[in-house]
Amino acid sequence: MATPHQVQVGNLLYTVVDDCTTTYWAIITGAVTDEILGGFYAPEFTVETGRADLLSKTTANGLFAVTGYPNQSFPGHNSITYPPLTLKLKAPGFRDFTLKVPMTAGLPFPIVITPPPQLRRLPVRVQGRVVNDLTRAPIAGTTVLSVDDPLTPPTVHTMALRTPLYFDHLNTTAVQLVNLVAAGGASLTADVAAANQVLNLSTLAGLSIGAIVQLSSTAGVSVEYGVVVSLSSGVPNLAFLSNRLNRSYAMATTTVQFFNPTPVGGVANLVKDANAGDGVLVANQLLSGTTLVVDTGPLAEYHEIGALTDGDGYYGFEGVGRVQEIFLSSKQAALQQTVGWFIEYDNAINVVGLRLA
Repeated sequence: MATPHQVQVGNLLYTVVDDCTTTYWAIITGAVTDEILGGFYAPEFTVETGRADLLSKTTANGLFAVTGYPNQSFPGHNSITYPPLTLKLKAPGFRDFTLKVPMTAGLPFPIVITPPPQLRRLPVRVQGRVVNDLTRAPIAGTTVLSVDDPLTPPTVHTMALRTPLYFDHLNTTAVQLVNLVAAGGASLTADVAAANQVLNLSTLAGLSIGAIVQLSSTAGVSVEYGVVVSLSSGVPNLAFLSNRLNRSYAMATTTVQFFNPTPVGGVANLVKDANAGDGVLVANQLLSGTTLVVDTGPLAEYHEIGALTDGDGYYGFEGVGRVQEIFLSSKQAALQQTVGWFIEYDNAINVVGLRLA
């Protein structure tokens, strides 16, 4: 670009550049993949830059580019390091992905994103009915578990939970079985709506900070735990929880019990970080028990392992994702069946029945 010079016209002073060359090109390029299937296809895939001076181009198979005028958007980039550029990658059926791209001084354009970001499928619901294979009679009160592939032992293990996670947890987070020591119980004095984290209780006797409150529906089909972080006695008696509940609970049909949890057995570790709302854990060990704790400290949360069938034999898992296939098993006395299921992520509800023989 030529050296700017000034020209005075009347009372006005103009800065003139005799020839000015601008370049519009790709500043960032990359591609995304499907975390589970690898190949990616989403015609409505978009990339949001959050800046009016930077546009994006995308293709249905996951290629993308952020375009603009480099010298205008990042002047002096050869010697100036700019704050990372935050991109939001979005596609129907996938979780939003936030990508921070370092804008390091001297890094040549286009900046190529490697390795490709893996977009996570939105989790789905898996539900079905457990029946006697001979009589087709429903089997109530039996547990449905996520188990290992009975033919090919896997290197990682999937555990389905009765209620989805409340918090995000990083890869390598500890998971351990717990023994629950009873500390009392109470009744709800007001209905509890989903996403609430305050309980109105008839009594707080036996309850302490760090203890857990168990809410269960009739026959224990729905069981959920909350970690107590604060108490307020009086009218009403209030227990404040660290987590927001996934489900609603009515006074008339909910059983409330207090427990002090004690970790037992060996520790498993997550091999994939988990999101709030996930209903499965992917870990380096398969834990066999009733109740487990994920994480420690302020993010500790407690869950039942497996689903329980209701009076008509129906069961359900919310938040099933992160894996391509799941193996479900149930047994009652000598009756048993294990079913493998390739998860259909394009269907919000997957129906998987079990016939025990």
